[in-house]
Amino acid sequence: MKKNLSLILSLLALVGVVVLAVLWWCRSVSLTDVSLDTFIGVMVGMVGILVTFAIGWQIINALEIKSKLADIERLKTEIDAQHARIEKIAARSAFDSAVNRSYTLYKTGEHVKAFVCTLEAIEHCLKIEEYEDLDILLKNLVAHAANSHSQYCYKSDCEEMIKIDTAIRQAPKFALIRDRYEAAVHEYNRWFKPVIDDKKEK
Repeated sequence: MKKNLSLILSLLALVGVVVLAVLWWCRSVSLTDVSLDTFIGVMVGMVGILVTFAIGWQIINALEIKSKLADIERLKTEIDAQHARIEKIAARSAFDSAVNRSYTLYKTGEHVKAFVCTLEAIEHCLKIEEYEDLDILLKNLVAHAANSHSQYCYKSDCEEMIKIDTAIRQAPKFALIRDRYEAAVHEYNRWFKPVIDDKKEK
């Protein structure tokens, strides 16, 4: 649209120049025929035409900008939806990995690390909203906590527990598992100096 309008305006300007050149060449209009009133009238008319063209140009620009903004908004919506899907896929992958590690560590008797991995699995499970898996994970968390009393909790594991526990408690869906989760933490803290704040005892 802009290109067409520019072409039309250019042609009009060219035609105007040609007409003025022909009139000048033929000397069909004499300067003595031009009065002050005529001159002012012609100037006002020219200003009106220029203002009309300027307003029209701005309207065309505004419509094009509005169209571009609508396209940008649509692309933003698509990107946000794609980002949400990617985050959910990443959370699902991290969830599966944490569950597999927790089972492997449980089988090898490393119950503290299995407890940490189950916490991590719960964190990701709250993101993907797989509530059936949450029931199993919470039962496993209690079992790992009970089996941890004969093992030492290393500093790296303790720091990881605190970090994951904070993320779990900040999750929007934490209220759904609060009681069972804190029961598991309470079971863990029965055997250890509390690493994770035991909210049930406050």
